[in-house]
Order: sequence, then C-alpha cells, then structure tokens
Amino acid sequence: MGATGLQIDLPPGFTGMPVTGDDTTNARFALGVGEKVAAHAGRSAEDFAAALLTLTSGLKANGVRVFGKFAAGDGPEYLATLSLAVVRWPDADPEMLTVRRTAVAEALLDVYRKKHPRADARAIRLPIGPAMAAVEAGEYRLPPEFAGRPAEIVRAQAEVEYQIPLPDGEFLAVLVVAAESETGWPAVAEAASRVAHSLRPATTEE
Repeated sequence: MGATGLQIDLPPGFTGMPVTGDDTTNARFALGVGEKVAAHAGRSAEDFAAALLTLTSGLKANGVRVFGKFAAGDGPEYLATLSLAVVRWPDADPEMLTVRRTAVAEALLDVYRKKHPRADARAIRLPIGPAMAAVEAGEYRLPPEFAGRPAEIVRAQAEVEYQIPLPDGEFLAVLVVAAESETGWPAVAEAASRVAHSLRPATTEE
C-alpha cells in the first residue's frame, strides 16, 4: 500500500482505510470499512461509517495516511489498531536531514524519552534507514459515539511507535501499533515489527 512516497506491507486481515485530503473520498472509504465490519460490531454499515468519519478530521490533521485494525491471532485479545502518519518537517533543510538521518533519529529518541520517561525507547536501524522505536503501556479511550455506548470505553493497552526520518529529508513517518490486551501483545508487537521493516520508498513499478 502506498502512502506519500512510501510502500508498506499491511498485516494479513487488515481492515481499514486510507485517509485522504478529500472528505468525499474518505466517506466512501469509511462506508467500505463499515460494510466489512459493522455486522461484527452489531451496527449498520452507515452508523459505523459515520462513527469512523468522526475520527477522520483528527487523523487528517495529524498527517495520518492509513488507519485500521487487524488481528495478530485468533480471538478478540489479538485485535490491534494501526496508524501510519507522514508529516513534513517544519522549516526543513532536506540536504542536511538526508545526510544526518542517524543524528536525527537520535534526536527524536531524546525528545520521546523526555515526554515518555517510562517507555522503553531506543534508536534502531530499519531497512529504510535509522529510526526511533518505543514501547509503552497505557490505556485507550474509545469515544462513546464510536463505541455505540452511553459512555466512553477505557481499555488497557500496550503500543509500539516507530519514528522514521525518510530518505528524502522532507518527511517523517510515524507508525503506531497498539494491542488491546496483554495476552495479544507479543504477537501484535511482532506484526508491528514486520510492518516497520516493510517500509520502503515507493517506485513506479509498485
């Protein structure tokens, strides 16, 4: 799947949508997702799509290009949420960022550690280049309008985040994969690693 000059291999069974700059296109994608999963959620496709679209403006504002869910195993405890954002560096110097990607990844690591002191964060190298990777436990709050419940749902979760300075020196990719239970976390983390390692620059052949 392509996302702003990137190719990514999404996990088997991934159900989600690309997030575009056009709301009409996003509505069409959301309805397609609703038709696939609404029956399992006990809701109509239209209601599920409308709930999904309430999240789209926030996703779009944060540069998210792909958003959805997949199962890393059998059973609801293996369900995971995946998002991939691609954002432009503010006031970027592409030439400098291109040749100093390792230093940039280390700077991203420093910033992340300051904001998330309890996370296990480190600099790594992916096939696409240097990156920051972090694992953190926390909680996920599902809005009531999305869950179809009178109140929000709060669930414990663990998530892995990859921040990857892209080779063009102008963009940063942020991949976040969150597991919705401790039971499913090892399998979800492994699936997230495979996705991160699949990131590559898009080519005309792909």
